[in-house]
Amino acid sequence: METSRKKRTLQAYVSKLLRYPRWIIEREVDFTGCRYDGHYNAFLPECVNCPFGRGCRWLDRQRAPEISEVPLEELVQALDGAVEYLASPKQRPEIDDDEMRAWMREARRFLHSHPK
Repeated sequence: METSRKKRTLQAYVSKLLRYPRWIIEREVDFTGCRYDGHYNAFLPECVNCPFGRGCRWLDRQRAPEISEVPLEELVQALDGAVEYLASPKQRPEIDDDEMRAWMREARRFLHSHPK
């Protein structure tokens, strides 16, 4: 019982951490001209060559029904992908640098304590 309670707590924590990168990435990825409604497919040249491909792929993987249905391991992988995406050099003028740095510290601290 204790283990499942701890796991649910960790799932909720990681889910909360994922809100910030989802907010940023959703604003960066433009689905206006997407024939696939933002559903990434690694086998389609349009997706592979799309300037939003990496962000779109990440967002597509984060469309999950309920937090209780997503394994903790998948949430941790999503967090790792978000850290990698947001750490990439990119201009984000509408994003507060202090908020971004604070989120990165918190996310990396969690990832360090929960290795893959």
